[in-house]
Amino acid sequence: MRSFSKFLLALLTAIGGIIIVAAPASASWPPPRELGGLDLGAYCRSVGYADTALTGSTAYDWYCVSGSRREGLGLDAACRWTYGTENAVDRIAVDRIANFYDPRSVTCWEVQRGTNAPDFERYCTSKGHSTSRLIGPTSYDYRCVTWNPGGDIYTDIDVDDVCRESTFGTATIARFVNFYSASWECRV
Repeated sequence: MRSFSKFLLALLTAIGGIIIVAAPASASWPPPRELGGLDLGAYCRSVGYADTALTGSTAYDWYCVSGSRREGLGLDAACRWTYGTENAVDRIAVDRIANFYDPRSVTCWEVQRGTNAPDFERYCTSKGHSTSRLIGPTSYDYRCVTWNPGGDIYTDIDVDDVCRESTFGTATIARFVNFYSASWECRV
């Protein structure tokens, strides 16, 4: 009887080991997914305004308007409303501005909640540069710097590449939170 119990225990342990090996190591999140554009007029009407107006040449120049009333349009909120993720638990819609100077370059992406900060320093040094530097006030002003006795050499940075490296190869999108404060985030 004792040897049968040992046999049964060994058999169950072996089956358990096979099941563990056959099971996936971990369930991974789907990568960020582009959802598309947004209907800014419909969003503005949903929050009590008559329509939307573009008053300049940047992505921050969209406003909700009603008569003489005007309010800056929250593109993140518009994405969440457009794609119904205001109350989502795991994945939400966020805006991504492909070109700040093109107000029609705003798209919405589905991403996980939570953010990762891009590691510009690590990225630049891994590419053989000396350091990274913010050379101006906007999100487009990050550069890799190579120290040189004749003068520092500045190289443009692809922030999507920085995000991929900062998240160790995880599929991400880079988006700035505030263009004028040079704040980037990596969304998975």
